[in-house]
Amino acid sequence: MNVLGIIAEYNPFHNGHAYQIETLKKETGAAYAIIAMGGNFMQRGAPALLEKYTRAKMALSCGADLVLELPALYACASAESFAYGGAALLEGTGVVTHLGFGTETEHLPILQEIAGILTRQPQQFRQTLQQGLKQGLSFPAARSLAVKNCLALSCSKGENCPSAELGQILSSPNNILAIEYLKALSRCHSSILPSPLLRRGQRYHDQSPGQEFPSASAIRASIWEPGSLPLLKHAMPAPAFAILKDYPHPFLQEDDFSALLHYKLLTESPEQLSRYADSSPSLAQRIKKEENSFLSWSSFCQRLKTKNITYTRLSRIFLHMLLNIHTEGCSPLPPPSYLRVLGFCKQSAPLLAAIKTHGSLPLLTSPASAPKLLPAPAQALLAHDLAASNLYRIGLAAKGDNTLKNDYQHPIALT
Repeated sequence: MNVLGIIAEYNPFHNGHAYQIETLKKETGAAYAIIAMGGNFMQRGAPALLEKYTRAKMALSCGADLVLELPALYACASAESFAYGGAALLEGTGVVTHLGFGTETEHLPILQEIAGILTRQPQQFRQTLQQGLKQGLSFPAARSLAVKNCLALSCSKGENCPSAELGQILSSPNNILAIEYLKALSRCHSSILPSPLLRRGQRYHDQSPGQEFPSASAIRASIWEPGSLPLLKHAMPAPAFAILKDYPHPFLQEDDFSALLHYKLLTESPEQLSRYADSSPSLAQRIKKEENSFLSWSSFCQRLKTKNITYTRLSRIFLHMLLNIHTEGCSPLPPPSYLRVLGFCKQSAPLLAAIKTHGSLPLLTSPASAPKLLPAPAQALLAHDLAASNLYRIGLAAKGDNTLKNDYQHPIALT
């Protein structure tokens, strides 16, 4: 039995996501599709537009069979940790045979070669990387240059290498994430087969309206425009749009948590701020120096960002501060240790039975059962997920809505 796995955020679910599930199910001959989905906070350090159970229901209504929560430790981390967490989670089901992901190139062998270079880090790669950093390049730029040099050597040896496209391949967010997925499969010693799908429609950051396959960024941007919700009908599958239209809670963005973040920054020392994941002593000193200039989460990210510290990294660090995710808990990054069910299709009961038989990780349908099912380290990992859900509820309460149930009370999504 073939089973498709996809690592996603669905923030929110749109036509491109439905196309990906449908097409990859056909191409892989998969009987089922399992989604490892980020919870209430996203990889870029921002809250999800809609809470996790609603987004799981969207996916289940549009082709997914089972939605598992990607724990916050990975869902709110760098691309490398995000990909590793998702791949290891799907590997832990014991049933996933194919990992589906989007790319902006048809050259899978080149993506695999790049993944191999980044995993092996040969001497030429390390030397070029260090030279680039000494010349003042940002780390991503220096790493890209080092990869290009290694690939150029492969091309000179007569290997098939579209050198003219390398710059574009290495600058695309979808390709970068695809490379991390390939690295993660290797790191997990997984037999799961990579199943890339050429992206259709807008690029990742494109926010221009009126596209058949608009990006999630474009949809989020449109949602914040007054009266724009009906215009999104063309951008989403009918079941997902119906769920969005009836969503009972306010939409959230990072600035809804500005007051909490500001208080944290004012009340902690530089040493404390430096201990959070992705932070550093030098950044903590800059934060304390600029703390009286704080106006909002987003404006403070803009104020602090540099060539080597991006807006997204800063936003992730701030989220780590609110969730108390420290470097010591992420280095080395622990593997996923449970399969948290957010929702499933009733006709997919055989899939759950297969996971219980073949999976290496316990299935968790409610955090109330965690003390009996999970060892202490796994419960510590789950605590970050519960903290993220509580933080999300605080954001909603600040906007006058206290109706979202906590994770102990909220039922899983069923279709």
